[in-house]
Amino acid sequence: MFGIVALDVAISLIFIYLLYSLLASIIQELIARAFNLRARLLTKALRRLLDNDSRSSWLGKLGQFTIFTWFYELIWSVVFFFLPYRNSPFLKKFYCEPGIRSLGEDLAASRPSYISPQLFSQTLLHLLRGPGYDSSTHEEAALVKQNLESGVPQLSNDTRSHLLNLLEDAQRDIGRFQAKVEQWFDEVMARTSGWYRKQIQVLLLIIGFIIAWQFNVDSIAITRILTKDKKARDEMVQMATTHVAQYGQWKDSMRQHMIIQTDTIHAGDSLIIRRDTIYQASPDLVMLDSLYRSMASDAADVQNILGIHRGPCRDTSDTTLAGVRARIDTLAAKLLSPAEQVKYRQAMQAAASRGVGCYTHPYQQNGWLIFVGWLITAMALSLGAPFWFDLLNKIVKVRTGGPQPGNVVEKKK
Repeated sequence: MFGIVALDVAISLIFIYLLYSLLASIIQELIARAFNLRARLLTKALRRLLDNDSRSSWLGKLGQFTIFTWFYELIWSVVFFFLPYRNSPFLKKFYCEPGIRSLGEDLAASRPSYISPQLFSQTLLHLLRGPGYDSSTHEEAALVKQNLESGVPQLSNDTRSHLLNLLEDAQRDIGRFQAKVEQWFDEVMARTSGWYRKQIQVLLLIIGFIIAWQFNVDSIAITRILTKDKKARDEMVQMATTHVAQYGQWKDSMRQHMIIQTDTIHAGDSLIIRRDTIYQASPDLVMLDSLYRSMASDAADVQNILGIHRGPCRDTSDTTLAGVRARIDTLAAKLLSPAEQVKYRQAMQAAASRGVGCYTHPYQQNGWLIFVGWLITAMALSLGAPFWFDLLNKIVKVRTGGPQPGNVVEKKK
């Protein structure tokens, strides 16, 4: 019997994580679209790929310490957020090329989120050979080599040296040279996908903590409630088993609109991380709004079942609580001096404005344990909705395939 209870608690908790991780993923997608995070990350990768970064020598000996380099890169990330082409003249030329500029959505999102390896190599070749190239009078490979050696393109020294090596490896054949450049671009984009994965996980962790705080999703308290409250546990299991199919449809819908494929590194991200490059996915905002409304309704049901709420005190919602407080107020009026009564009323008003005692469940500990519970929830949500969906699917199958709680009781009788 204890095993079945533990299984039901696990199903309920995983369902809660799935519900709120879906909500976190939608918020993350909206943030990614609003701030054009994919395009900014692609710009960062191209900046490291093409331009001469003179910032590396600014730290001096402090660059040996990770903490200094971390803050240093954080500051420059903020600078590049507002000034993407600062100290990057060649990068600006690259983005001003017609083939790249035409991929921008609008003035607010002028930089593309996706560049194919073929377009990258073609655009880079145009810049390397210069505007004065004439196929009838110039040998393309010789002109590229001459410009690289003379330093006409404002490339980083490492990039210039690498391109010269690629040209020699291709035996000065432009077709083979472009193929090697495309392979190099693929390798850099594969590393960039790891950057995006880390960025999204950090963003999901922050969003997850805000959700846990706002909705009072305390993992420690919820586990206690599910363990001790059979009615709440049964209702949560029922909700999980009935919604798992619906969430599966949502997952398929997200696959269709966000193009979540099997070769992604992090399936919970709406950005497609593939071996070749970064792929721009465009989720339908109408679909996101529909999912958000459905999950907000489910989240409200979960809060009602578990009895975890946030908000100011509402005496009218509970006549028993209102009666108790009225008696306390009467006793305070009799026992306290006028000055003490003023302080008492001020304290009660301050407590009511903070919602003290209204959203805290009897099984929820006050103080730092609530913070720990929220932090556990945030870390769980950062794993992504697909992880929790697959896990919930497996555990529900185990539960439905095993003996039911009622059958266990009958056998004991």
